[in-house]
Amino acid sequence: MRKVFILICVFTVLFSINDSSWAELSGKDIMERVFNRDDGADQYAVVRMVLVDRRDSRRERMFETFTKDYGVLVKGFLEFLSPADIEGTSFLSWENENKDDTQYLYLPALGRARRIVSGQKSLRFVNTDYTYEDMQRRNPEKDQHSLLKEEILNSWDCFVIESIPKKGTSQYGKRVNWVDKVSFIIVKTDFFDKKNKKNKEFKVEILEKIEEIWTAINTVMIDLKEGHKTFLNIEKVKYNQNLKDRIFTERRFNE
Repeated sequence: MRKVFILICVFTVLFSINDSSWAELSGKDIMERVFNRDDGADQYAVVRMVLVDRRDSRRERMFETFTKDYGVLVKGFLEFLSPADIEGTSFLSWENENKDDTQYLYLPALGRARRIVSGQKSLRFVNTDYTYEDMQRRNPEKDQHSLLKEEILNSWDCFVIESIPKKGTSQYGKRVNWVDKVSFIIVKTDFFDKKNKKNKEFKVEILEKIEEIWTAINTVMIDLKEGHKTFLNIEKVKYNQNLKDRIFTERRFNE
């Protein structure tokens, strides 16, 4: 009985420590952990995209994506592999310090890349439910964050964070994020427009640890107004491959 009592005391202390450590985290602290979590020095992935309209009509696409850390900043390159009508379409993104990302979209039919300017960040990315703003990481400094509550979502124990953009930094009025306490991955986001109406929803369906790195394997972005969905399913992923710098330059469009 004494051993059982000691074990109960130990577990009580451990859970008390865990609860107090969470209590010390602010909304901003949590979102900074999300932004800075370990996702490898670089990543290569092959992804299946499925577009589903309100009539349940489906279109499939395949693309490959590359990302690489450059200090605290990240560069990314994405290229569609199929079907034929989008094959070769590519997207290049560079994070910049203290200003918006630099983004380029290459369309094979035009034979050149065009830069996505700030006024176009709210447009849809190649007819998906993601906008160009959604295609870039959100620096926590761009928002005011509040920890609303803690909640179980599916199998994940989550922090629920309200993030309100600073003036002129977003097409959205606010985001509400569910952050998994173990991986510090956002497993759900509710997007609200400037009139505080929920208009989109992002959800992680499968979360796995691959090469010791937590990875969102299956996700969906839902446009609630249009009844349209974009599913992304990672079919292959590799981390820390020492990717070449030339991948993340405009020259890549012509290779």
